[in-house]
Amino acid sequence: MSLALNDLLICCRQLEHDRATERRKEVEKFKQLIRDPETVQHLDRHSDSKQGKYLNWDAVFRFLQKYIQKETECLKTARPNVSASTQATRQKKMQEISSLVKYFIKCANKRAPRLKCQELLNYIMETVKDSSNGAIYRADCSNILLKDILSVRKYWCEISQQQWLELFSVYFKLYLNPSQDINRVLLARIIHAVTKGCCSQTDGLNSKFLDCFSKAIQNARQEQTSPGLNHILAAFVIFLKALAVNFRIKVCELGDEILPTFLYIWTQHRLNDSLKEVIIELFQLQIYIHHPKGAKTQEKGAYESRKWKSILYNLYDLLVNEISHIGSRGKYSSGSRNIAVKENLIDLMADVCHQVFNEDTRSLEISQSYTTTQREYGVPCKKRKIELGWDVIKDHLQKSQSDFELVPWLQIVIQLISKYPACLPNCELSPLLMILCQLLPQQRRGERTPYVLRCLMEIALCQGKKSNLESSQKSELLKLWIKIWSITFRNVSFEQIQAENFGLLGAIIQGSLVEIDREFWKLFTGSACRPSCPVISCLTLALTTCVVPETVKMGMEQNICEVNRSFSLKELIMKWLLLYQLEDDFENSTELPPILHSNFPHLALEKILVSLTMKNSKAAMNFFQSVPECEQHQNEKEEPSFSAVEELFLQTTFDKMDFLAVVEKCAIEKHQSSRGFSVHPNLKESLDRYLLGLSKQLLNNYSSETSNTEMLVRCSSLLVGVLGCYCHIGVITEEEAYKSELFQKAKSLMQCAGESVTLFKNKTNEESRIVSLRNMMHLCTSCLCNCNKHSPNKIASSFFLRLLTSKLMNDIADICRSLVSFIKKPLDYGQVESVGDDTDENVKEMENQSSMSVFNSYPASSVNDANESGESQLAIGAMNPLAEEHLSKQDLLFLDMLKFLCVGVTTAQTSPVSFRAVDIRRKLLMLIDPSILDLTKSLHLHMYLVLLKELPGEEYPLPMEDVVELLKPLSKLCSLYRRDQDVCKTILNHIVHIVGNLCQGNMDSENTKDAQGQFLTVIEAFWQLIKDGKCIFSVRMALVKCLKTLLEADPYSKWAILNSAGKTFSVNEVFPQFLADNDHQVRMFAAESINRLFQDMKQAGSSTLLKALPLKLQQTAFENAYLKAQEGMRAVSHSAENPELLDEIYNRKAVLLMTMAVVLYCSPVCEKQALFALCKSVKDNGLEPHLIKKVLEKVSETFGYRHLEDFMASHLDYLVLEWLNLQDTEHSLSAFPFILLNYTNIGDFYRRHWDGTAKRDCYQSL
Repeated sequence: MSLALNDLLICCRQLEHDRATERRKEVEKFKQLIRDPETVQHLDRHSDSKQGKYLNWDAVFRFLQKYIQKETECLKTARPNVSASTQATRQKKMQEISSLVKYFIKCANKRAPRLKCQELLNYIMETVKDSSNGAIYRADCSNILLKDILSVRKYWCEISQQQWLELFSVYFKLYLNPSQDINRVLLARIIHAVTKGCCSQTDGLNSKFLDCFSKAIQNARQEQTSPGLNHILAAFVIFLKALAVNFRIKVCELGDEILPTFLYIWTQHRLNDSLKEVIIELFQLQIYIHHPKGAKTQEKGAYESRKWKSILYNLYDLLVNEISHIGSRGKYSSGSRNIAVKENLIDLMADVCHQVFNEDTRSLEISQSYTTTQREYGVPCKKRKIELGWDVIKDHLQKSQSDFELVPWLQIVIQLISKYPACLPNCELSPLLMILCQLLPQQRRGERTPYVLRCLMEIALCQGKKSNLESSQKSELLKLWIKIWSITFRNVSFEQIQAENFGLLGAIIQGSLVEIDREFWKLFTGSACRPSCPVISCLTLALTTCVVPETVKMGMEQNICEVNRSFSLKELIMKWLLLYQLEDDFENSTELPPILHSNFPHLALEKILVSLTMKNSKAAMNFFQSVPECEQHQNEKEEPSFSAVEELFLQTTFDKMDFLAVVEKCAIEKHQSSRGFSVHPNLKESLDRYLLGLSKQLLNNYSSETSNTEMLVRCSSLLVGVLGCYCHIGVITEEEAYKSELFQKAKSLMQCAGESVTLFKNKTNEESRIVSLRNMMHLCTSCLCNCNKHSPNKIASSFFLRLLTSKLMNDIADICRSLVSFIKKPLDYGQVESVGDDTDENVKEMENQSSMSVFNSYPASSVNDANESGESQLAIGAMNPLAEEHLSKQDLLFLDMLKFLCVGVTTAQTSPVSFRAVDIRRKLLMLIDPSILDLTKSLHLHMYLVLLKELPGEEYPLPMEDVVELLKPLSKLCSLYRRDQDVCKTILNHIVHIVGNLCQGNMDSENTKDAQGQFLTVIEAFWQLIKDGKCIFSVRMALVKCLKTLLEADPYSKWAILNSAGKTFSVNEVFPQFLADNDHQVRMFAAESINRLFQDMKQAGSSTLLKALPLKLQQTAFENAYLKAQEGMRAVSHSAENPELLDEIYNRKAVLLMTMAVVLYCSPVCEKQALFALCKSVKDNGLEPHLIKKVLEKVSETFGYRHLEDFMASHLDYLVLEWLNLQDTEHSLSAFPFILLNYTNIGDFYRRHWDGTAKRDCYQSL
């Protein structure tokens, strides 16, 4: 032992001295020693090495705890009745103790979290639970918990479910006890953090913990101020979101009981903005759970109750008053403030309006029961009459004078109609339009105008979907739309509202609400506006629905030269789009067209330009628009976070049955013929000339130091996009495109852009270049298309690939290597010596072990034990290691470059290119070489995940040797993060993309077997963790998705075989086990995907080819699926009377019904068995007949039967015969579920079928 450590050991032993003065002296010495650099270095090394025989930080902490125990015992045994000064001295002593603990933890964990989580947690819990320790000391320990444990990702992942629950119980008990001196805001913050941890690292809190929140909320009703209530409610939201998946009925019932309290708190207490925000979120969440996707009735999937209806009406009344109050408050306030109401309040109001608006109810008397308490039982509730329906909205729009009062109601109309178009009755169209027409010309009130225009746009889109309008109503509406069109048309030149104006014009065109005149086309020829995304979108709609006139009468502003040339309208639009000037000035002009300054939807501009050169522009544009966008270029509209759960609710009530989507067997991808399109030679020649002039203008003004790289890429993309559209429509061939001058100019532009990349190699810290290069990478990636659909995107992508020079691609690859090798560690707290030897040894052991123990190859006592010094990279709070906040700007540029290279080399496999894709791919794989890759770094973690997702293209598989290299770090990655549920889920979601590569080429080759083995090893390990109860539902869901993909890749289980406990299981056997999972979402996903056990689903282009699997495989699959679905039912059937299990029983029934319904639909072989299983389950499992009928009606309709009875009758012989063969008293013929055939009793059945089935089966039953 070193001298430094020896001194520390002696000091630690002296801390246990019996004399207080000696202990006090040693404390000062202790503080000096634990910050001594040499001592710290030794303690760090010993803590990292896990060698217990040396003094390490944990051993020192144990000494410190003994000292604390001795000091606190002395204070506890001291005389209680002492002077105030003595009491103050004792309090000061306790503060010194807690300060010493804080100081020690800071010293030990400054460079990385080296203290054991369990030691720290035990110390905190023992201290906090012992009330004799005093409020100050317990509060300090609670602070340590919040700041030094719950904010550290390593500790966050090490806390067990039992410990999370204990933390929750202890701190909620403290919060609910008003006599406690500990700051309640601190307690609330801890409860918030603990709830979040419990719901993200485990399968969540038990429903019994709802009582804690209920008590806190009821207490808040009595208190005028509730410290920390916003944190409690934020925790409540997290808890409800996690709980609702499996306990929808319970959460709805809780909402019915608890939401009146929130109505009371809102109306009777003065709330701050943060508390209002979280209460709004709670109301919104309850609406989502009661009314998934806006369902209004129980028959459509809603949860209804009288209490809930009352709450909705009272909430509506509260929101109307709140919005009116906000409007009046803004009206009389001085200074500038935003006239718009926050979106979350508007969203809530729109959802409530959708539920309470009814054409039959204009007003209603409501009971404000929430204003009375239980103690006031017998006191009559306040009654209040409220107005309902669209009349309320119209009144507010008409009577409101100020923008502050008017705009919120305009926002409500926008949100209500956009989210629920069907909620606007036909009879309200004209009155609403009249009111908005009156508001539209009021340009002096400029702040309201954008909202009026958006309202009109949503109404136009809504009307366009209505097919049941009467002719008289259409005539009235036409007059109004003509007036609106005229006003909007006159105001398009106002830049502040240009987006809204063109959005409205586009909606009117899309719905064919007015007839477009020639004047409209002048918008795209003059100076009234410039090209922008809304303008381009409007022009696209116009070209799709209208015929472009040959000419229009131009105003005096037209240049005399242009008039003499007699430009056609189409050519004028092209010139306007490209800002083309006279040839003499164009190439030397410094003004660039707006189309090079902003990003338009992919190929939108190119399709317009090419369509304008065709003789039939409308047909050409429709041809382009008929091609479905590939996934890569679809607008990624982010779904609300709770959307998937709402869909689950609708699946559970069978109001959403995605498995019924019609997939034609052996479908062949059809391409719409491009024959019949002819180009106007003069217009094509003009477009080529304009584009060449534009490219020359950029090249003439090019400077490697000052030129905008993004514009160079945009222009080259524009040129190849036009060529791609010409090829797709059949005007030119691909070979002609390659030889064209446009393509040569595009190459020159990309070469110039490449020079900026070369310059950046030596200037990687210049922020302006980083931003510019990131934009360039995004543009380049968007120009590539790695799907195999025949489309303009695909052709333009192959052209763009040809522009990428070998130098450009290699330069980008070199920059990636440089950035990943020398990048600053964003999560480092300091230099920590790595225990590299131990790590390497463990990795080698892991690679030699069986797949079962992949995640146990490092000691099980801690997370990331392979290299705990690397934990410093994960120690900024409890933030997800994958959070973007961990990354610097250079990191983000690196990841953008990496994605571009991956997509480029993947797509290049089927296109001739100017670079060697093999060399670039080799450089990418070198990034995950063990000498470079450090998966404890956030950047390297992101890098490897990008490679896993983007490099193995689904359409263009990697060479198998590269798949092997790509998979090598996977086991280590999983082992490092095996306790981090967020990371595990992300890993599984990314490795799905590799599955398609594992069944390519020679299945017997060594590389193929190696790759399959590496992949299946990881799947086996996760499966084992799941069986051990160490993975939360999101990880299990991700694994089920992997298994589903494996089934699609290997439906016959030739290689998709898992090992567990010395036995082998095919994926076909493993998959049905998830039908009995503990989580409803996992079970329903498995049930919906069970068709993979019955059908071989091969991908052929963009189509899916379905082929029935062999009879024996289907029969085995049915038995396994039915057995597992019933197993889940049996687990809860013995407690059917228990109200706590009401949700569980209902959910398990839904899984069984979904499983059998999918089998019934997809497998003719097992169709009869599945149908009989449903009949039998009515009796055996209590399946509700109305739900079975709901499903069977949809299935029979899909099969072509007019009525459910016809479908059932076709199987009746089999069903009754099997029923009678059961031969027990419970399954007599009279017990058969005749209700499924729409018969009420056996007599009806006999009357209909006596001559056939019934007579025979009746004799047989005797």
